[in-house]
Formats: sequence, C-alpha cells, structure tokens
Amino acid sequence: MKIFGGKSSSTGGATGISREEGGLGLAHVTGSHDKPFLAVCEFFAGDSVDCEERLQEEVKSRELVRSRGIGVIGFGSYGLFQVAPPAVPDAEMRDAVRWQIKDLIDFPLEEAVVDVFRVGADNRREGAKNAYVVAARQSVVQRHARLMRQSRLKIDAIDIPELSLRNLAARLPEDARGVSLLYLGDEQGVIIVCRGGRLQLARDIPFGTSALSGGKTGLEPFGFDEPQERLSLLALDIQRSLDFYESSFRQTPVAALYLLPTAKPLPELLPELQARLGTSVKSFVLGDIVAGESQDLQTAESCLLAVGAALRNDREGA
Repeated sequence: MKIFGGKSSSTGGATGISREEGGLGLAHVTGSHDKPFLAVCEFFAGDSVDCEERLQEEVKSRELVRSRGIGVIGFGSYGLFQVAPPAVPDAEMRDAVRWQIKDLIDFPLEEAVVDVFRVGADNRREGAKNAYVVAARQSVVQRHARLMRQSRLKIDAIDIPELSLRNLAARLPEDARGVSLLYLGDEQGVIIVCRGGRLQLARDIPFGTSALSGGKTGLEPFGFDEPQERLSLLALDIQRSLDFYESSFRQTPVAALYLLPTAKPLPELLPELQARLGTSVKSFVLGDIVAGESQDLQTAESCLLAVGAALRNDREGA
C-alpha cells in the first residue's frame, strides 16, 4: 500500500473514498481516454458510524468490491511541510526526512507515518530542490485503511487532500503552463499550484466559507470582522502564494486560478478575486474534465476529494 504520492493524472478505473466536512465521499471513475467517466458518485452525510455503514452498502450494491481504492484522509489530520531534502539516495529519503520534521509535529515521531515527494527545482541555488513531507498519526492512516478494507476495496494508496486536488488540476488545459486551485471548506481552505501534473505549492487558508459569508471566525481580534475585509485578506493570501511560486521556482505566472465549488454559495467571490488579483480567475466545472450523468456531477461538488482520488495514476510514482 502506498502512502501519499507525487505525480499524477488518470488511467483506468478506480474508487476514491474521502473524509469530507460532514461526511464521507465515494466516487468511481472509469476509462483511460481524454475524458474519464464518473460512473458513481455519492456523499454520505451524518455521523461516522452511519456514514461508514452506508458506504459499505453502496460499494456492494454498485459492484465496486475489490476495485482499486484510493483513500483521502481529512484536512487537519496530518502535517504538510516544505523542506530542502538531504543529499541521500531516494531509497533512504523517507527515513532521512523523518528527523527533519520531528520538531514540527505535535506527537511522537514513532507514532508518525511519514512520506516525501519532490516538487520543482528551486532555481535560486544551482541544483537545489524542494520537497514536501507529509506526517500523519499512524492511527489516522490505519483508521482510513480499515474503513476501506471493511468496504472490501483493494487498497492502492492513502493520500492527502492536496494530492487529490492535484489530480483535478492535472486535467485542466492550463496545467502545462501552471494552474492554481482554491478549495474552501466551512472553516478552512487551501490553495495549490500545479504544473505538468506535479504539485508545486500548497498553502493553508486559515478560514473558509463561514468567514466569507459573515460568520464568526476568530479573525475579529485582528480587525477582520466584515466579509469584505476577509475577502481582501483571502486575495492577499492568494497573491502572496502565487508570488512565492513565481519567485522561488523562477516560473512564469500561473495561467489561471480555478475556484472549486463551495457548500455555501459565494457569488461575490469570483468577481472580487478577478478585480483584486493579477491572474485569470475561473469557476471550476467538473464536467469539463470528466463525463458523467448530470446528477452524479452535481453530487460531486460535495465530494471533489473523492473524485480527485479516483483520478490518481500510479504510472509515474504518484
């Protein structure tokens, strides 16, 4: 079983299982052609026990038993750290980076599952490279693996949300030049930059749709007590991330920023970001990169991480 991964797009059929806000996501994607087919997509809302039972029933009824399964653990259940990887053979890299992040995690190193994947070269220094290290508690990974075994899936990998989103970005037409995705949950979000099927940059957004739609967030003591001010803060975070990508990797600006669908509608988000950012801002439409029944494509907006997981490809070490 692989833990986390590097480069990806899609091939063949696979089943994605994701822990989303408020429930579990299930997606099955088939086909290796230019536009894969979303054959199954379900979101199970509610408490974890009920969701897991419904997931097992759905996998059986949809005849997905023993299909290739990719799991996605939930936001906040792991750490993602950018490091300068040590000069060791690839076979020794995972053990070497464990010691680099031992003081960055809030649990004992012996309880951690650690993996590493490289990102683009840092051209500020000749030959230097960057890598991301993922660290999660063994119990978190084991729990998701147990869920997938109980659903009778053939476990292929356990991933993190950033890599699932990377799989979606890899199918966008701008991926060859560099493309960014913005994911916003209720209380937090993430912005990623991908290029050529590789995750180049991932940065957390410390608030989500609740803040942008007027909810209380904890940002109030810093003066960000109005949705408009929070939009300004979001735009600033995004611009800083894109600037960092350009300067650190000596890359041209990303071709576009895509906004993933949100559970709470934010109709003002796209025009506001278009006005504030120096890049093209677009709405992400899943139907542009995968085919499927309209109902499944609509349901997928609640479990895009599961869809992204099902688009994972292992041909290049993803």
